[in-house]
Amino acid sequence: MTTLLTVDKLKVSYPTRTGVIEAVRGVSFTLGKERLGIVGESGSGKSQTGRAIMGLTPKHGIVTADRLEFNGIDLLKASAGERRRLRGKRIAMILQDPKYSLDPVMTIGRQICETLRTHEKVGKAEARERALAMLEAVQIRDPKRVFDLHPHEVSGGMGQRAMIAMMLIAGPELLIADEPTSALDVTVQLDVLRIMDRLVAERGMGLIFVSHDLRLVSSFCDRVIVMYAGKIVEELAAADLRHAQHPYTQGLLNCMPEIGQNRHPLPVLDRRPEWAA
Repeated sequence: MTTLLTVDKLKVSYPTRTGVIEAVRGVSFTLGKERLGIVGESGSGKSQTGRAIMGLTPKHGIVTADRLEFNGIDLLKASAGERRRLRGKRIAMILQDPKYSLDPVMTIGRQICETLRTHEKVGKAEARERALAMLEAVQIRDPKRVFDLHPHEVSGGMGQRAMIAMMLIAGPELLIADEPTSALDVTVQLDVLRIMDRLVAERGMGLIFVSHDLRLVSSFCDRVIVMYAGKIVEELAAADLRHAQHPYTQGLLNCMPEIGQNRHPLPVLDRRPEWAA
């Protein structure tokens, strides 16, 4: 399998008045043309890992790694201009909530066209046609109508589909999806996952799927990385998630409610100091 991304001992830290906060501590993994899930509690470093790969860590943050390479490009040595050219064109990121990710004063169509024209020399007419085709590809029924709407005029599910269309319009090789379904109801979640699954398969992309939903990841991804306190505590095939060996992963699985069982109150994770060591 061709390796698209290599991450070796990635660290992300933030200096503060009270000391340095280590958000990501020595994370290592590789990614090919597959679906890799990253799971863990809020604050475990999942999103910070994705943002470091994208080059979206805030300026006061410190990113280091023994190796951070995308398709032969050293991301740590790449200039700001090179990183901007990569973002959106070859590496794209779907953020968690379209209400905060889409520009509220621009129409959805204009935002998608702007993304395309930033990376490719195309005219307005061609950009519009490709944007409409991409809106149709993410199963928006009336793309011409949605093209002219503002983000506040569409539902959460439709906004998330528009966000996916905007991230895929330039044909990236790597897609990072940061909890793209957390703000959606269950039926819309499944629709969005089916769209992503089909597009990733058709385009031969690599996908990093960041989530806190272990059930979702186990059914959607090929491999799973479990993070705790900025570190990877376990890595396994998604199909084997139920048979995880690390007590933290077992604890996360045990906290999930099950239909037909009386589990009140739900178990609470018994966190151990050695997990964060």
